[in-house]
Amino acid sequence: MRESNSSWVGAGIGRRAFGRGILGGAALAGSARLASPASAAPAGRTYRLAPEQLSRTADRDFFGVNGARIISAENARQWHDPAFQDALAAVGPGLIRVQGGTTSQWIDWRTGLFDEQDGGGFAGRNAGRPPITLPDWADIVRRTGATPLFDLNVVTSTLDDQLDMLRAARRLGMPIRYVELGNELWVPMRAYSAVYPTGSDYARAMNDWISAIHGEFPGARIGVAAADNSPGITGAFGGQRYADWNHGLYETLRDADAVTFHPYWIVDPVAADIASTAVGGTVNWTHVADTMLRDMPTGLQAWFTEYNQMGKEATPPLDRLPAVRQTWAVGLSVASFTLRALLDPRAGMAVVHCALNGAPSTTTGGGGTTNQAVHALISDGSGGSALFGRTALNIALTPIYHCLDEATTVRSLRLDPGVESPAGLLLPPYIGVADAFTGAELSSAAGIRAILINTSDRSLRITLPPSLVGAQEVRILAAAPTAAPAFVAGDTVSETGATVSDVLDLPAYSQALLRRR
Repeated sequence: MRESNSSWVGAGIGRRAFGRGILGGAALAGSARLASPASAAPAGRTYRLAPEQLSRTADRDFFGVNGARIISAENARQWHDPAFQDALAAVGPGLIRVQGGTTSQWIDWRTGLFDEQDGGGFAGRNAGRPPITLPDWADIVRRTGATPLFDLNVVTSTLDDQLDMLRAARRLGMPIRYVELGNELWVPMRAYSAVYPTGSDYARAMNDWISAIHGEFPGARIGVAAADNSPGITGAFGGQRYADWNHGLYETLRDADAVTFHPYWIVDPVAADIASTAVGGTVNWTHVADTMLRDMPTGLQAWFTEYNQMGKEATPPLDRLPAVRQTWAVGLSVASFTLRALLDPRAGMAVVHCALNGAPSTTTGGGGTTNQAVHALISDGSGGSALFGRTALNIALTPIYHCLDEATTVRSLRLDPGVESPAGLLLPPYIGVADAFTGAELSSAAGIRAILINTSDRSLRITLPPSLVGAQEVRILAAAPTAAPAFVAGDTVSETGATVSDVLDLPAYSQALLRRR
């Protein structure tokens, strides 16, 4: 599950930490013609599916969704709507991040109102907006059956105040199992750097928070904010504070359980094509595994508390990129990243960004994002989208979420020979080819399941391993890679059943779900 015959042009950083120079990377990537896949297979070839020996165990609360968007009055009202909550419950997230990301650093948990002081970007956002209070979040996690991941306010609040929040949450019946100490504190915002000039300062302060939270909630697992420490990019894009953040954090940190990362990726807007979009998640996963996870200290897990493909945003220079539509190719790409995170024992959770947002509009465009459609798990009805519609991300991720039971054993399924597609990405900067197949076998008391994702432009005839021969249930999700369900009327993803013995035909741009009881 690694790229080959490839050329890394650099490495990526978090969504809010981009600086000048990214568009130059786009021109560099776009100037090269994408090579044809090195392993293009002749028609009629049969591929053998083989399980890897390495396995890990995961529970339902590995997967989740960021509790966003909650900024605009329109979206905040929708979080209160039982129809939206039911749509979210149908996806089956094991975790919901409360109260979002950046929003969590500028909100009063007692009132659900934003702190409108300078530096947060939320001035005027309370007008007409129904607040989402802690009891509201308790109702949401109860209705969806999810576990809350609390993103604590470590910028405009205090340890005592946030402990009060966790105590109040516990009284409301919310389990205190996962706690995240702040959101992207390495971002070069004056409000953040004034409180935490360095990663060491942040770690030193958080050590006190960790000790206090563990003392009162001994079952809680706690994650702290780390940055993408890819070589060659940190100084150029994030400044010295960013470049030194992880070193100071890792050197000073005590008794944390995890570090949090936000690995977003951008398909090259100059050379963008369907192939690059479909395998973008795979390219980004390999970047994550070879940089962030490689350098993470032993004994810590990686929590991906935000991730997704991204595109045009209000933050320069991303405001100069073309808007990207969320298509079936995007859904398969994000699903591939999600599944690969599950397969890596260094990863502790994968929380996709974000639960609710539709096409850009004057009422939903708060919080810096102007290309919201590419992030959406559920569409919000703006910009002509379906109200609470099932997006490509929704359709691709729902069956993955539903495959995890308590104490599920997961192992990778490798295709022999491998299948590759050409890829050109802006972030992480990359030109080459990438693995176009991702597979996982999941075993629990409910039986053996498998998820097979084909992001190539060809059908694959696959010989199944003995554990899947004679699977009683086979479902195949497939669509044109450019289909945009929930955003384009009439665009759908087909679901068909199949009968298999030992061979499965997996269509191009498809996801197969097998179950053997």
